[in-house]
Amino acid sequence: GSEVAALVNGLKDGECCLLENVRFYTEEEKNDKSFSKKLAAPFDMYVNDAFGTAHRAHSSTAGVTEFLSPSVSGFLLQKELDYLGGAVDVPK
Repeated sequence: GSEVAALVNGLKDGECCLLENVRFYTEEEKNDKSFSKKLAAPFDMYVNDAFGTAHRAHSSTAGVTEFLSPSVSGFLLQKELDYLGGAVDVPK
């Protein structure tokens, strides 16, 4: 909401903020489009670095990508995908 927007807009270069866990909002699991838009509103881009949640079609993982560009995977997520690719391509 407006409090988050004010907080984000007040950040200086190099600063970041941590928002509360949205997992328990009913809109989150429903991938509610208006909720996704609210989550995305104060931000310029999206980086998903959470391998354990990347498969979920929730507002905070999939829905926000409709409103944020670029939307990319982070280094840790890429590392996990590379590891899995190796395990599939060259099984032991």
